[in-house]
Amino acid sequence: MVYMRVLVTGASGQIGSYVLERFMDKYDAAGVDLKPCPIKDLKDLVVQGDLRNYEFVRKVVKDVDVVIHLAAQVSVENSWNDPVYDAENNVIATINLLKACSDYGVDRFVYISSAAVYGNPRYVPIDEEHPKNPISPYGVSKLAGEYYCRVFSDRIHTVIIRPFNVFSARMDPSNPYSGVIAKFISRVKQKLPPVIYGDGKQTRDFVHVRDVVDFVEIVLKRGENGEAYNVGTGRETSILELAEIIMDIAGINGKPVFDKPRKGDIRRSCADISKARKLGFEPKTDLRKDLEKIFEVFNE
Repeated sequence: MVYMRVLVTGASGQIGSYVLERFMDKYDAAGVDLKPCPIKDLKDLVVQGDLRNYEFVRKVVKDVDVVIHLAAQVSVENSWNDPVYDAENNVIATINLLKACSDYGVDRFVYISSAAVYGNPRYVPIDEEHPKNPISPYGVSKLAGEYYCRVFSDRIHTVIIRPFNVFSARMDPSNPYSGVIAKFISRVKQKLPPVIYGDGKQTRDFVHVRDVVDFVEIVLKRGENGEAYNVGTGRETSILELAEIIMDIAGINGKPVFDKPRKGDIRRSCADISKARKLGFEPKTDLRKDLEKIFEVFNE
């Protein structure tokens, strides 16, 4: 195995914690986050600090070979409430990291972007060449980070990953991308039916965090400089279908509750993952089985 010093930003978050967990046994891995890490086995590996502070960033990237940048303000709603905070965390922090990494000769920079950069899809499945038209400050800030990665790609090898709707046992109900699953589970645990906004026919591409971590490993070895890759399953699941699966697993009879549609809710979303497949990626997500396992964890 090649010795590599890996820094994972946002290591206390949903995806970051799994990336650090996977890499801690394979590489010399450490994490950084604004918040303390809630996972016992990772606590000692995560340094607390603010990536908006350039001097702090210089200290943490010195002597590092690879940076996997997951730290971000991830709430669409919060990005509207405080777009300056969103931009500071998602744009300024990314610039600080890229500048420090290029100064110190870091080998690779993996930027975790978001499917939010696409906005309302003009066609489905969405490939990487799809027009970028974000519909929230959050989407704009993630797209800005991508452009900074591209302009720094002549100084440092940068790869961009655009995850679709990531879910796991560590998902945060306040995160809009895993939020619907977390909120549905929260409702059924109270013996209440899930609440669906609109008719439930809107679709999403739900991808288990394990697949995202697998793909991070793949791009570390084979990702092309300056390129962006979708990571999802390539399968559409309607919100109604999701609600029915979760109710069935929880043993709740009846039907979901329907509420008025939410403004700005995207109708269809599904990743074209053919570009990722060319690097050897094959998603293993099995929505029902993975949700059953998550229920087991939540019921422990």
